[in-house]
Amino acid sequence: MKDRINTFNILSFAFGFIAVFSITTVVIPLFCGSLAIIFAILSKEGSLKMNVLTKWAAIISSLSIALSCIFAGNTAYLLATDEEYRSKVNSAFEEIYGVTMEEYMDILEQTYETGEVPEEWVEQLEQMGY
Repeated sequence: MKDRINTFNILSFAFGFIAVFSITTVVIPLFCGSLAIIFAILSKEGSLKMNVLTKWAAIISSLSIALSCIFAGNTAYLLATDEEYRSKVNSAFEEIYGVTMEEYMDILEQTYETGEVPEEWVEQLEQMGY
């Protein structure tokens, strides 16, 4: 029986392709990779075999999701443990937004606790575009 290509095969491959090439963004591979795996499963249409293209799309999507989680975990670990890495991130964050990442996290924490933004930060947040 000849493998036929249906819409789910194409969608699985397309979302798998997007997941691979957006691997450093974390959120996109999780979303697109999950969709690729779902479409790969749906492409079987009750048969036991999966199209080769779809099988590869599912495998690559799974790897993209795993690598994306590893990258995110590694970044969180480095931020928590490596002072030099944290200072580099702080300086880049300050260059872009005008406040360090630690100051920004303090703002978020205080806003979460009180429910309102501190007056001294309103102007800086407006400059940051929030």
